[in-house]
Amino acid sequence: MKQKKCVRISQCMIVKNEEKNIERALSWGREIMWEQIVVDTGSTDRTIEIAKDLGAKVYSFPWTDDFSVAKNHAIEIAKGDWICFLDADEYMMSEDARKLKELLDGLEKEAFDGISTGWQQLNGEGKIFASGTQIRFFRNQPDIRYRRRIHEQLESLSGKDLKVGDAVAAFSIFHTGYQGEGETKHTKSSRNRRLILDELKEHPEDSEMMGYMGDECLDDGERDEAEQWYRRGVEHMPIEIGEGDQRSAVTYTRLLTILTEKEGCVWEEAEEIYQKAVKHLPKEADFDYIVGRYFAASGQASRAVEHLEAALEKLNTYGCSNRALILAGNLLDAYELLVRCSYEAGEGQKCVTYAVAHLQYDKYAMSVLSRLLMVLLPEDNDGLVSHEKTKERIGSNFASKEENQRILEFFAGLYDLTSLKDRLFLVKTAQMAKRCSFAEYVIRHVFTPEEQRALL
Repeated sequence: MKQKKCVRISQCMIVKNEEKNIERALSWGREIMWEQIVVDTGSTDRTIEIAKDLGAKVYSFPWTDDFSVAKNHAIEIAKGDWICFLDADEYMMSEDARKLKELLDGLEKEAFDGISTGWQQLNGEGKIFASGTQIRFFRNQPDIRYRRRIHEQLESLSGKDLKVGDAVAAFSIFHTGYQGEGETKHTKSSRNRRLILDELKEHPEDSEMMGYMGDECLDDGERDEAEQWYRRGVEHMPIEIGEGDQRSAVTYTRLLTILTEKEGCVWEEAEEIYQKAVKHLPKEADFDYIVGRYFAASGQASRAVEHLEAALEKLNTYGCSNRALILAGNLLDAYELLVRCSYEAGEGQKCVTYAVAHLQYDKYAMSVLSRLLMVLLPEDNDGLVSHEKTKERIGSNFASKEENQRILEFFAGLYDLTSLKDRLFLVKTAQMAKRCSFAEYVIRHVFTPEEQRALL
């Protein structure tokens, strides 16, 4: 029987002064890589030494203010069947790397030019604050190369559309570039602005580069300048754009965010951009999420619910591959806003539905549980009272014993009533929500006598 051919992967990267990252960058996928190529553009630290010690092939290349030129040089050197091009401050989980190798082995007879994966950006605490998609694994073919000095993208030199497989749900790349390593923020921003302006001199109608300049201004706290660049980007967008145009979506979402967060926001001005955005990218969930946040902050609960529900529907229908970058990273926030706004709008059933959905992922969200209790139980606000005094209140607005038992059984599906932490959290939240008769009922039915004496 003919033995199945295993795909050969060439891991490539361009680096400069990455001694803090280079070991991890060359270690996460070492067991699946056929070769590892490091192109150094002028390091003055131990990057080259560490890379060589780890067995990588290291090449020096003069920096020419063009990321694509350096990356394409690395590709020219590579001899593998597929290219893996991650930056030094990016990595994948080792178990994902092994599964990725199996996936690429199975694609040998497929017509895909590359695959897209998830891209998770980590803050200084190592937590995900934004999500996206990237094409970092692609076939080693002479026709596939990077273009542009900065914010480089893969393209076919012959002009054909690249066929990209979707592996976003299965794999993610983690980016740690926001954790203070590498270049200083000022140095990086100055370089990026210079390269973007160079691109715009050659391509003055490039709406993507205008959006990237807006990003630089926004990152530097220059919101007014960012707004103007984003507006220019919107004005220069083509009449029709691809439904997965992530860059255009980011330009719209950041412009919408600036406008809706501006002091004294005029909704009509923001609405004009919102309508353009929805017309251009009707499947993008982030537009409605941003507008929903605006209406929630401005006290327009019903309109907030309308837009937040639209955002979730689009996310569920169209997914987050090349779209919904903000909502995908703030899903619990969207549900918490829906809980609050549906409660404020008097839509009790929706409040219950969204609260349960939220608590299944974060059961210690006190504000969510509090509103759920306020919907499920009649109001009482006299504070925690003794059992004897409660008996005297027949006919009051307290929930009946049967009702309290039914609600307790409902919460048993969300909380572990054998856990002291869960029981105390339920009681404390009930007290803060002024549902004290329920709190007392919980204490008397799921706490031990010793615990009851400490609480009552």
